[in-house]
Amino acid sequence: MARVQLGLEVAFYLYPCALFLALAASKSLFYYRTRKHGIPQVKDARFSRLIWACQALLLFLYIPSIIIVARDGIVAPEGNFPYTAYVAAHVAVLLFFFCGLFPDPDGPWAPTTSNSHAWMTGVLVESVIAAIFGSDNRRYIDIPPALLDALVGVAVIRIAIFVVMIALVTWRQYTLRVSQEASTPDERTGLLSNGPASPQAAGGKPDSGWLDYIAGFRVLFPYLWPKDSHLYQAIVVICLVLLICQRIVNLLVPLQLAVLVSSLTYGHIPYKEIALYILYRALQGNSGALGAARSILWIPVSQSLFRRLSCAAFEHVLGLSLDFHLSKKIGEVTSALSRGAAMNSFLENFIFQVFPMIFDIFVAGVLFFIKFDPFYTIIVFFIMWSYIFLTIYMAKYRVRQRREMAMQSREMDAVKTDAIMAYETVQHNCAVGPETDRFRRQVVSFQAAERWVQWSLNGLNLTQSSIFSLGTALLVGLSAYKISVGQQTVAEFVGLIVYFTQLQAPLNFFGTYYSMLQNNLIEAERMLDLFKQTPGVVEKPDAAKLKDPRGEVEFENVSFSYQGKSIRPALGGISFKVAPGTKTAIVGESGSGKSTCLKLLFRFYDVSGGSIKVDGHDIRDLQLDSLRRAIGVVPQDTVLFNASIFYNLIYANPNATKDDVYEACKAANIHDRIMEFPDQYETMVGERGLKLSGGERQRVAIARAILKDARILLLDEATASLDSHTESQIQDALERVTYGRTTITIAHRLSTITNSDQIVVLHQGAIVERGTHAELLAEGGKYYAMWEKQTKAEKTEKGPEV
Repeated sequence: MARVQLGLEVAFYLYPCALFLALAASKSLFYYRTRKHGIPQVKDARFSRLIWACQALLLFLYIPSIIIVARDGIVAPEGNFPYTAYVAAHVAVLLFFFCGLFPDPDGPWAPTTSNSHAWMTGVLVESVIAAIFGSDNRRYIDIPPALLDALVGVAVIRIAIFVVMIALVTWRQYTLRVSQEASTPDERTGLLSNGPASPQAAGGKPDSGWLDYIAGFRVLFPYLWPKDSHLYQAIVVICLVLLICQRIVNLLVPLQLAVLVSSLTYGHIPYKEIALYILYRALQGNSGALGAARSILWIPVSQSLFRRLSCAAFEHVLGLSLDFHLSKKIGEVTSALSRGAAMNSFLENFIFQVFPMIFDIFVAGVLFFIKFDPFYTIIVFFIMWSYIFLTIYMAKYRVRQRREMAMQSREMDAVKTDAIMAYETVQHNCAVGPETDRFRRQVVSFQAAERWVQWSLNGLNLTQSSIFSLGTALLVGLSAYKISVGQQTVAEFVGLIVYFTQLQAPLNFFGTYYSMLQNNLIEAERMLDLFKQTPGVVEKPDAAKLKDPRGEVEFENVSFSYQGKSIRPALGGISFKVAPGTKTAIVGESGSGKSTCLKLLFRFYDVSGGSIKVDGHDIRDLQLDSLRRAIGVVPQDTVLFNASIFYNLIYANPNATKDDVYEACKAANIHDRIMEFPDQYETMVGERGLKLSGGERQRVAIARAILKDARILLLDEATASLDSHTESQIQDALERVTYGRTTITIAHRLSTITNSDQIVVLHQGAIVERGTHAELLAEGGKYYAMWEKQTKAEKTEKGPEV
């Protein structure tokens, strides 16, 4: 008899657990296969409605049996039939299928093979239960025979419905497979697509579930554990121990209160019970002694996580290709880089808020099962599970609204940042009004998204309050009945209600915590997107270091195209060689490929064909840092940091002394000008160096190149936008800087390159002429035409001689 009862209890409790585990395991496997092999999921509304109807019929078959067994269990609890196990298990199964009747927040629901695996599990468990009920063992089951026959009959009908649903899904999957095999690849490709359809192509970011987040955030997991510090690892362990102690205290508080209430009698003061209750209350909660200690200890760990994650993201962004930085708004990138705190908050909220909350509910269910009545366990699990499920369910509807609000917030920040950084341009074009209107439109869009989030939040709060009211009514009603029949004391009732209220308090914030988790993940998606970006230029594992560079540069049949920018390649098979210590100028009209040559040499991009060599080494075989240390650059538009002139000068060589800086500035014709400033070398240059004139910024860049002391010097139209006097000063400085160095100059004014050892003329990505200034003029080709055109223009600007 005891063996039969044990078998029934095991079967009952195994039922919901097996359903959930089968569905979760199958979905995880399916997710892995979908992610790895790209298996599509086809949704059919009519087929889904048919399965929905079958599940609704299942609910009608569970509800009557649960009510009848629960009534008999309360009225006649004696006997060997596990009434509580039956009711608890079938209520859980009822909730399992009840969830399937809700519309999917992420889109139309479509039953899959994973659902059929859960239904197969249901068939197996229902068959075992029906076999026990219908076998010779039924005489050992203390339950009315009519009820037992009814339970067997209902179980058989449920098995039949399970089989029907499994057959429908199997038939559906078979027809889909046949139709896919019959279609050709061209038929499966959209008319407007060049490849397989993707969620992103369908418009917007695909909906992300927890499996998507876990799979996506794996790149961040190494930063979550402080592997670089044994001290921080020990602190993490201590914090987890304190967290467990908090859970024990939460259990002791209501139990001690019940003991205290039962000890309160006329003429007696229970000092010990009062002291213990006060002690437990002092230790309880996040604001108690244990919670405060844990919070204080966690501070350095939290800061370490933020520091490592933020620095890793910053380093990763700086290591990305030039294409990435040219295609992204600065405001968006900086906003994404600031999301390290979001990942930090997610970890803290999950470990110290959400997980303990779920654990406390489980412990409460076990305690109520052992100490009180198992029906209390059913009520607690039913109420808490319903609360958590509906909170998560409604939050999934809100996730798109929050993502939209976050996107509008980023756009608002980007518009604001762009306008402030382009302050001079805004003022030059009298565009304060239009920029304000553009910002106002973004604010309105953000507020519209924010309004939907606030409305849905109030709906969520109302739902949560209603669930708690129902739970309180059920708990108080059952307790009142138990006290009236002498099965429960008032002290136990007080402890029970206090414990339930204690569980309710953190659950009141569950919606907030879950929303915070969702918000943290949504915000962290921006940082994750940065980590997913891969550099266009990758250093080889066995890359060699460029030692003692001589400065020889050679382009061998170099071809290159900017991806997605033009059908015509930027460079098409160009070849030239620059001997060490010589000067080479590259000229041509805009778009001919001049700047591309310098970017390829500095390895901002890798060549599409051919090779670029430095001292006979293919630059793709060299370490990036050693290559770039051998190259100094003076750009056309010098950007300085918002710091002192001295800081900007030693940026290329932090080990330079003050004397080195002074000598470099004298060579660049800028030392005397700097000494005229009130703060001299400590003068702040402003955002992007805009407090200095264009000529002053260029000469600072030249001095910086001198301090770098690189064997190869790249001059990218360094005097293109300067007046004649300033150009003359900078040209004198450049003559001193380039002496003895391999120099490659992109020239706008041809008068600045007449003494070059070699002039390369580009046209539409190809070399059309090459030689010295005199040789090219003698040829009378494209260079000659450019020279004549500039000479006439300069004479026109100067006017007729008097």
